[in-house]
Amino acid sequence: MTLQSDDTQHWQQQRDQWLGWLDQLVSDIAAWSEHEGWGVNREQKTVTEPLLGTYSAPVLHVQISGGRIQVNPIGLHMIGAEGRVDLEGWPTLNRVKLVRRQEQWQIVTDSNVPLRLPWCEQTFVQLAQDLIGMP
Repeated sequence: MTLQSDDTQHWQQQRDQWLGWLDQLVSDIAAWSEHEGWGVNREQKTVTEPLLGTYSAPVLHVQISGGRIQVNPIGLHMIGAEGRVDLEGWPTLNRVKLVRRQEQWQIVTDSNVPLRLPWCEQTFVQLAQDLIGMP
């Protein structure tokens, strides 16, 4: 096996692991949303990263009364994190980032302030309502 094929195999494994994390995150959010009675629509988007190449990643749209949340994967290679997914609210255009650190998802504001809340169903539901401006 050549050095180049070792590198290719390494990055393929990294991409597969990243996609596994994304699939689990999207599945969790979809289940939590359905538990709330919110509509869920899944689709795929194309992402290109220098080391991982081009791949298809899951995107989730959650329809809440009065607004919508989009779960939008950004990429694996981020400074200070092992992956980033944006949670974007409409109509407010508010956004928070989910970054993967120490094998868990952490919530970070656009100002890079960590919210220090556990990533769980209760946190997601409150965050989704806050992102769309629901009282």
